[in-house]
Amino acid sequence: MRILKSLAVLLILFSGALSAAELRFSLVQTGRTISSGEYAWRDGGWLPPAEFNHVAVLIEHRGSRLLFGTGLGRQIDAQLNGVIPWRAKRYSAVQPARDQLDEDGFAIDRVVLGCARWNHASGLVDFAELPVLASPESIRYAQSATPPAVIPGQFSHGVRWQPLRLERRAIYGFGESLDLFGDERLVLVKLADHGALGLFLTLDDGRRFFFRGDALSSESRAEALPAEVYRLQDVRLQARLGFYPRWVE
Repeated sequence: MRILKSLAVLLILFSGALSAAELRFSLVQTGRTISSGEYAWRDGGWLPPAEFNHVAVLIEHRGSRLLFGTGLGRQIDAQLNGVIPWRAKRYSAVQPARDQLDEDGFAIDRVVLGCARWNHASGLVDFAELPVLASPESIRYAQSATPPAVIPGQFSHGVRWQPLRLERRAIYGFGESLDLFGDERLVLVKLADHGALGLFLTLDDGRRFFFRGDALSSESRAEALPAEVYRLQDVRLQARLGFYPRWVE
């Protein structure tokens, strides 16, 4: 009987270790924006102005926890008011990623910055103690671009930059990529503009998701992805998957 109990305990521990090693992710909604466009007539009906979510992607894999992008942070109003106070703030329902994760006691190991533009980098200061991985081009863009594309105050706390070295290895037509864990589960690709990054996530069941770090990028390859790749930029897919604290695994 003791042997059976011991085996049962070992099986529980082993299964727990396996589940801890699986990749899972959660979409952290930090705010919403309705575009400034008017209603448009398309396919026989009127479409309202586009609405999109400001999302950071929380990822767990191999005992590591990282955040791809930060979305809107705690200081977003002050950041914009400091340089472009006249600009209309169309975002709403701001819930900084740091506040949501702290509430559940979730510690992050690092941030991967997919884009240096203001609506992606706002929350960097909320994670000031963490290293920030980004492409060298994106780091230079953050240090040289001007408002409204980039808000210098979002980087003034002294970012702990860690430049990424992407390889000349094509994936889905993207010429440069980086396999962060060496197992094809979390792969970064370089987009066309200012060193912005895209992210491919592959779950244990083979489902593959793509999240484009810069929603405004002129990169067209993302539109040519095969149908089996789920585009996480799609607000309808985001709604189906749900937002943090819901996990996709």
